[in-house]
Amino acid sequence: MIHVDSICKKFRGRPAVAGISFEVARGEIFGLLGHNGAGKSTTFGIALGHVHADSGRVLINGHDVATSRPLALARVGAIFETPAFYDYLSGWRNLHFFVSLGGGASRSRMEEVVRLVGLEERIHDPVRAYSHGMRQRLALAQALLPDPEVVMLDEPTEGLDPEGIHEIRSIIQKLRAEHG
Repeated sequence: MIHVDSICKKFRGRPAVAGISFEVARGEIFGLLGHNGAGKSTTFGIALGHVHADSGRVLINGHDVATSRPLALARVGAIFETPAFYDYLSGWRNLHFFVSLGGGASRSRMEEVVRLVGLEERIHDPVRAYSHGMRQRLALAQALLPDPEVVMLDEPTEGLDPEGIHEIRSIIQKLRAEHG
């Protein structure tokens, strides 16, 4: 599903990513581990086409992200960096707004995703009342709405307490088990 081949990126002459290569198969859960500044988010940004690699390439489902970004990302759901929401809107209205920008999703799909991430009790509350963990689950719901084949999450458990980390990991494992 994902093929990363020798990607390199420098910022102001300093290497951020130097020759990273890996593959991720369908249904595989794959993580990039490393200290702050190791290039994880840069690699992620290159894979999503937000950052241009100096060399190398990324293929998603056989399509080159740099030359065929719409095709490569057509079935990708992602959380990249810190997800932003409109605090004065409910979680539901935020999802409805963001999904409308990308072609829409049915009400039943939205309800299914809200249930999957465990927000059904609070989805109609304003986002300003959400905890950090609830915001992370809302971001995951947003990434899942288009029914993606590939889900890419940049630090989905950052800042969460142990219970929140366990919940996000459980959701990810459930996704793999139920949807491959």
